[in-house]
Amino acid sequence: MYGYVRPDRGELKVRDYETFRGVYCGLCHRLRERYGPLARFAVNYDYTFLAMLLSGPEPADTCARRCPYHPLRRAVKCPAASPAMDLAADHTVILAYWKLRDGAADKPFLPSFVYRLLAALLRGAYVRASERCPGFASTAETELAALSALERDRCPTVDEPADRFARILRAAADGTEDPDRRRILRELLYHLGRIVYILDAADDLSDDLRDGSYNPLRYRFSLQDGRLSPEDEAELRLSLQHSHNRLAAAFGLLPETPYSPILKNTVFLGLPGVTQAVFSGEWKASKRQRKERKDHERSL
Repeated sequence: MYGYVRPDRGELKVRDYETFRGVYCGLCHRLRERYGPLARFAVNYDYTFLAMLLSGPEPADTCARRCPYHPLRRAVKCPAASPAMDLAADHTVILAYWKLRDGAADKPFLPSFVYRLLAALLRGAYVRASERCPGFASTAETELAALSALERDRCPTVDEPADRFARILRAAADGTEDPDRRRILRELLYHLGRIVYILDAADDLSDDLRDGSYNPLRYRFSLQDGRLSPEDEAELRLSLQHSHNRLAAAFGLLPETPYSPILKNTVFLGLPGVTQAVFSGEWKASKRQRKERKDHERSL
């Protein structure tokens, strides 16, 4: 998805950071095992969070594995295959495919070529993931179609498109057998999806204004030199805080698991930190710096 759902690394204990890194790498390996090498490029922090969230109370068996793209790095202890890891991999592929399709639809013909090519290459993996998770795949297709319709109509509210996106993440909890836990997870994931959508809109506002792409913030608020006024930003932050409060309340009802310290860090420190970074502009600046560093490394 977008990478906004991540822990505050500086506040994690070393062993918790190693555990988080192991789950991230484990999800990457599971994507390759279930869907081939291309699928592992869809790995992200958001679904690493989901894999931990859906995991059971028992500690997972681990095995040491190396990254094929960074062979000189030391091996990482990754959790063994599990229903939660498989589900996170399946959902990652489904959303990655639709994100590529959405990118192809939003761009002019030539710039959209890469998106269309990658979507075509991922099509087989998407079909297999849809067969394994038909309910989630159907919800994702339905809600993204509704979201696309809102974008075409230049919907002037934030709540409607955010609601459509949030329903997709909420559906990730539908495979949970325990009805009480499923209800809690649906509430948590709905508001997490809403936060992700609004943060992405705020982060992309300047780019969308330049490209002429849809962004609900440009229609909901009166921008000043392409930016939200302090009053409008405060209103948007209040809406985000409401969803964060609901998310945190739901999280507090979940039983403890081996991943609880990392999940708690993400909910109470990581998300607020990312939110502040997005609104201050630090998030976009850090993304630009990472891209420039990668481009420099490729040129060496």
